[in-house]
Amino acid sequence: MHNNEITDAFFDLDHTLWDFDKNSGLAFQRVFRKHNIELPLTDFLREYEPVNLVYWKKYRDEQVTQEQLRRGRFTETFDVFKLKLPIETIDALAVSYIDELPVSNHLFENTLDILEYLSSKYKLHIIANGFLEV
Repeated sequence: MHNNEITDAFFDLDHTLWDFDKNSGLAFQRVFRKHNIELPLTDFLREYEPVNLVYWKKYRDEQVTQEQLRRGRFTETFDVFKLKLPIETIDALAVSYIDELPVSNHLFENTLDILEYLSSKYKLHIIANGFLEV
């Protein structure tokens, strides 16, 4: 007996339901303010985002540790701007970013309406591959 009825729907959290780019930018605003980083946020994000993607690929491929990801993505980005920050500052920025990231919770347009509609028909699941702390 084959049951082809779909019973469950799975969603990736970042970039699907949760507007990661917007929430991340807002988190960085707060982190820069807290740590007195004098660097235009748009300039930082333009350089940080591709570096971050490379580090996440390396992390998924088990080529770097979580600590190396957290440190490396900041260090390499600040190197572009000739900002040499002590490792203690890099670590503090990394912790602050992880703390700030879940503070803003902007969803993509119509996300709640779509989930509400689907929830009466399917069991809904959210999948995320980010850090547990977030």
